[in-house]
Amino acid sequence: MSHREKDQHWSLESLTKAYQQGYMAGLTGQSAQSQPFAASVPAAAWEAGWVDGEGQRRLSEEKLNRTPSANRKRA
Repeated sequence: MSHREKDQHWSLESLTKAYQQGYMAGLTGQSAQSQPFAASVPAAAWEAGWVDGEGQRRLSEEKLNRTPSANRKRA
């Protein structure tokens, strides 16, 4: 970590925003390589959000890909 980063103080609001941006990126299927932050602290918040969003996207896809016959009403 650089001296400048050690002196930098990140607000909870800015880290929450970075997390939310990462979450939306993961949820929409964007690559983790699209992470926009140069500093390690907001980058880590963004990456944590991306991991959570990607996980949610995969869960949603799994639910959609289940056989629909289990959800149909029987006549």
